[in-house]
Amino acid sequence: MPSAEPAHRATRVFTVPLGSDFCDATVGFVLANCGDDPLALTQTTLLLPNNRAIKAMTEAFVRTVSPGLLLPKMVAIGDLALDEALGPILDPLSDDDVVWPVISPTSRILLLADLVVKNRPEGQSVTAAESLRLARKLAEMIDELEIEQVDFERLKSVEAVAELPEHWLSAYGQITAIVPAYRTELANRKLLGPAERRNILLGRLERRLRENPPSSPLIAAGITTSAKAVSNLLRRIARLSNGSVILPGVDLNMPEADWDALHPPKSDDGVEKPPRNVEVHPQFHLRLLLDRMAIARDEVVAVSSGATHAMADSITDIFCLPERSTHWRALPDRRKKLEHVRLVEADDSAQEAKIIAVHIRQRLEHAGQRTALITPDREIAARVASQLRRWGIVVDDSAGKPLLQSPEGTLFLGLANAVARRFSATDILEIAKHPLVQMQMDRLEWLNQARALDMRMRGPNVGVGIFAFADEIAKATDDALNQWWSTYSAQLALLDDAAKGGLVAALDAMKMVADTLTAGQIWKGAAGRELARVLAELGECNLSAIRLEDSSALPAIISELLSGAVVRPPYGGHPRVAIYGLLEARLQQADLVICAGLNETVWPQIAQPDPWLAPAIRRHLGLATLDRNVGLSAHDLATALGAKDVVLIRARRDRGGPTVASRFLLRMRAYLGDALQQDETTPQFAALLDDVREKLQFATRPKPMPTAEQRRVAISVTDFDQLKSDPYSFYAKRVLGLRPLDPVDAEPDHKWRGILVHEILEKWFRDDKCDPEKLTARAEALLTNGALDPILRTLWQPRIADGLRWIAGQTQKLRDEDGRQLLVAEEKGKFELCGITITGRADRIDAAADGSLIIMDYKTGGSPQPKQIYAGYALQLGLIGLMAERGAIKGVSGDARGFEYWSLGKDRNRGSFGYIAYATAPTASDKKKAADEFVAFIAGQAEEALNNWILGEAPFTAKLHPEYSNYADYDHLMRLQEWDGRQSIAEADGA
Repeated sequence: MPSAEPAHRATRVFTVPLGSDFCDATVGFVLANCGDDPLALTQTTLLLPNNRAIKAMTEAFVRTVSPGLLLPKMVAIGDLALDEALGPILDPLSDDDVVWPVISPTSRILLLADLVVKNRPEGQSVTAAESLRLARKLAEMIDELEIEQVDFERLKSVEAVAELPEHWLSAYGQITAIVPAYRTELANRKLLGPAERRNILLGRLERRLRENPPSSPLIAAGITTSAKAVSNLLRRIARLSNGSVILPGVDLNMPEADWDALHPPKSDDGVEKPPRNVEVHPQFHLRLLLDRMAIARDEVVAVSSGATHAMADSITDIFCLPERSTHWRALPDRRKKLEHVRLVEADDSAQEAKIIAVHIRQRLEHAGQRTALITPDREIAARVASQLRRWGIVVDDSAGKPLLQSPEGTLFLGLANAVARRFSATDILEIAKHPLVQMQMDRLEWLNQARALDMRMRGPNVGVGIFAFADEIAKATDDALNQWWSTYSAQLALLDDAAKGGLVAALDAMKMVADTLTAGQIWKGAAGRELARVLAELGECNLSAIRLEDSSALPAIISELLSGAVVRPPYGGHPRVAIYGLLEARLQQADLVICAGLNETVWPQIAQPDPWLAPAIRRHLGLATLDRNVGLSAHDLATALGAKDVVLIRARRDRGGPTVASRFLLRMRAYLGDALQQDETTPQFAALLDDVREKLQFATRPKPMPTAEQRRVAISVTDFDQLKSDPYSFYAKRVLGLRPLDPVDAEPDHKWRGILVHEILEKWFRDDKCDPEKLTARAEALLTNGALDPILRTLWQPRIADGLRWIAGQTQKLRDEDGRQLLVAEEKGKFELCGITITGRADRIDAAADGSLIIMDYKTGGSPQPKQIYAGYALQLGLIGLMAERGAIKGVSGDARGFEYWSLGKDRNRGSFGYIAYATAPTASDKKKAADEFVAFIAGQAEEALNNWILGEAPFTAKLHPEYSNYADYDHLMRLQEWDGRQSIAEADGA
């Protein structure tokens, strides 16, 4: 048990040096002060930085003392209810001493957001979500000013303002208007800001301790903030006869010259202004705290032995001031060592997590030893926790998980997204398949209906709103699906109506719908209770300041309102494994400490610039610069390096691309050189986790050989091109019967355009008797259909409408000038060729003045080139002609002598949509055949294909002629990426 002999001194300030467990050392110090009296401990009060420190200290008492004891009173100095926690010490003497309560965080943000909107410069608008974000930053700035006890009146008399750029002047002008209005409103409500209330309570405590020193021990431990109210309190405690202050990691071996260099000089107005780069030093905030406590470093006493002198000296050298690093060359090699530290560099974040998991698993083989993973990167923490579950090791990230990443949060945000996007198919299915949603139904039955809905909503979304899908779903013959959809869509419809009533109405509707869809499950568990708490707090606030002018802004507003909510893990994880963020790791220690994410922007994290106060003003007011955060990160790493066994790890790549090693790691490399140990064994073990004993070989080009019976399948006129160019795709489609599923909310493509055009033309023929004027009317109706998606109406419909107008005009022209008559449109037919049934649909067949047939094929894109047609990879038009000549199409007879592609694409010559391409020529040539030879040529090509693959034994080779294959639906099934190119080279070598 660590111990220290308490001594009576003018001041009692102690430190737990690097290498010692702060909590264990503090427990030893407290017990030594209490002596042999077991009840004396209950008279001791411990002031700790936060509630996490109380938990860590409690665990340290449990570890140290056996079989049990009564704990001292422990109070978090950052607790906003500090007056209640300290009990009689701060009891008010009269009503005049009552401290106003603190404003709730949500009410404060909403109040500031309202002031941001009202004080926006003329002509500058701001969205509701942006006003909330700016309000959050403004609240942080106000807290900084109050923590440093900067008089708000000083903001109005900053001399540096005149030299500021225009955007900083604008921000400064808003601040000078917003802050007084904010303070006035707080006074009207008889409320205080959190920092101001804490200052009052700490000031009152300091005064009480000065006027009426307590008779029982008072110990402040682990508090490192240099806030003026805190430093004044610590100074008073240090001067009490039974008071003590214990600081973590004050470097007592740091050279005096370096320590003095950290002293911030003062300007004429008395404001401390640290020189450049000083704040990045890990000891800067401790030096600043001691200065404000009026304590010299030589007055600080170590309470335990801590790390060896060699280790402490090396850590001090590594984190020295930049200008002192030139002295490294003169240091002896025996000094530049950290024998307990190992470095691992992973290829990527996934490998990094595996290596960490293996380290933790190895350490658990040592009985009683604890392991701590420290990282600022919550993604790494989640990855490691997931990897550990393969061994049944359950460990949670003590830093917590953002509420919006929990199932409850994602569902609530999903409802907001559905409203914003007017209930797209993706949003409707995302909500229906959410793990919490089932509406009093059996979960499996609910999912069956959700999957049935999924199948009905595939393809381009041509409608807007919930009811746009009603007609499509009504086509389903499944009564259970229709009944299920009726119930489900009725709930979603409540959101659509409520969003029009503003933010309050939208939130109320979202809560009600979420409750109904989940049968109340959304409010259960740690995340559910946190969501309920946040929404209840919002319900008590005035939300009128947040104007929901457009439902599309709802997700951003919800995200901002819930962004600060964190779900803390419950107790019950592995007792010897912990995952900490940097803040949670302070005051913690373990036998093995793993520091992960040692890359720039991760460790250290670079603080985001203040959007309100210009850097020059911050310096003038004596506020912390962005470098202060770097110094705190450095101190966190220096503290971790004091553990018994340390592993440093980083990934060379993350999801964003290549990474840059942390500046701290670069310092260690420069200082230690080859003495920095590299761990090469653990990465090899990690690589074996998912390694397969037998390495899989790349697939070869598939060439399936079905039986003769399996080959005899019906074939469409459109299948021949696929059969000849990519036999494997035909095999998958017709022999195996595999059909690709369209994506949900798919982008409208040429296939969609083709279906839409053919449907319109079929109705034109069937209902309008091919009246050109009525086809023009149908084209105009496309442009005015408000039920269609705005993107479709804007991008696609004008092109389609122009093409349809062209068809109407061209049809009328050919009827008047050439005497052509339209015989059939969208008419099906069927005939046999070589004993195989051939099916097809004629887009349109006209009769020429001489009675011959003109076969027409509508194309929404370009038409086939003559090279493709006469190579035998565009047989559809000729096969329809063969079908017509054989009388297989109802209402059509005669010889086919015209073959035309009517394309709705853009005519390069006219610059407008619509043109005709001819598959034949009046007389045969090198590029085209004569019209009377075309059907026979196409029939020969089709018979050859049938004899090879349908009636013959040719293999269905994948991508046989890729230059003519435009089919990609089955590329994944043929594993194209594994053999394409590689197989071609191998085949060429074999030849």
